Amino acid sequence: MAYNVLDGAVDYSTTQHTELLDAHANQEIKGTKTIVGTLVAKDGREIVPPAITEIEGGSKNALITYQMNSKAKAEFNLTFDGKTLVTKDIRAQNFQGSGAELTNLPADRFNGAISARFLELGHGIKDVRNKLQVQSGNGLTADSEGVSVSLISKGGLAFKNKRLVVDPKSCSSVTAGGQNLSDDDLVVLHDVSRSEVRNTTLANLYSSYVDSKIPHSAGPLNSLQLKAKNGFSASPSLTFQENVLNVDGKVTADALVVSGRTDFEGVVTRNIKTVSSQVYDIESTDYTVLCDTSNNKMKVTLPSACDNEGRVVVIKKINTDKFKLKADSLTIDAEGGDIDFRKSVEVKFTYSALTLQSDGTKWWIIGRMGT
Repeated sequence: MAYNVLDGAVDYSTTQHTELLDAHANQEIKGTKTIVGTLVAKDGREIVPPAITEIEGGSKNALITYQMNSKAKAEFNLTFDGKTLVTKDIRAQNFQGSGAELTNLPADRFNGAISARFLELGHGIKDVRNKLQVQSGNGLTADSEGVSVSLISKGGLAFKNKRLVVDPKSCSSVTAGGQNLSDDDLVVLHDVSRSEVRNTTLANLYSSYVDSKIPHSAGPLNSLQLKAKNGFSASPSLTFQENVLNVDGKVTADALVVSGRTDFEGVVTRNIKTVSSQVYDIESTDYTVLCDTSNNKMKVTLPSACDNEGRVVVIKKINTDKFKLKADSLTIDAEGGDIDFRKSVEVKFTYSALTLQSDGTKWWIIGRMGT
């Protein structure tokens, strides 16, 4: 709409210039014109002068913002091309529509839960009804308490202090159902040379390792086994067969106790010795002691009776000088005890002999030859 404006002050009233508006339609208004009063259109509607009289700046697709006092500004950082609104920061109470093109959104700035379907999920995580859930695989299980290892009953594994441990007691016994170990049964071990856990059969474990570590018997059949530096040793002179101990040699013992009947086949020998010192103490191996008194008197002392219960000792006085008719005397006493009822016994005549035996308290004369 254009106006035919007169020079000077013009009072725009519908009663004064109606004919001018009708006669001069589509006229160009040049210069600065000041409108006083109300501007009314032909159809009677009031034409309100513009509230903005000045616009600053300007760029393509710039949105205009009101700057007060009838001024506006075309913003460089606020544009709209009919599809996309572009600006640096937005502050709003609510957003509606899709946020599919939003990027670099910090997760801690959201108010409320984020649906799992909007998240990029990696391995081991899955979307279950818009909620994140651990995707359990073989041997794993996930429940309200968390992710755990799925154990089978009596499988040899258990949890202790929230850690997975080997628990042999949780397994069934190998003897269950009347069974037992066999050569083909497997055992698990750590191979140090390979730094791996491997298995082997009981047969291989025994033949390849255990058999080489245990001591093996030695000697001929029925040989008694003797402890050696490494393992056992044996002698063919010491065997045991059919309840008979066979010794091809000598047996030395401090004491010999025989229960039941004792049979001797062959020669039975006992120790015999000749002494000539003035003082002689009966030794642990003595049985028959010949005391030569041809050159001096002799005193023979028996050991303590309490330490020699049941022992037999034979003492005989002799003279090795056949040309000497009279020999010196021989006295026998006991260490800390009596002989019969005396402290000592004297053997006067050459070639006389006494047989003595201890009862654990004193020595008794149980045999006599000569005086």
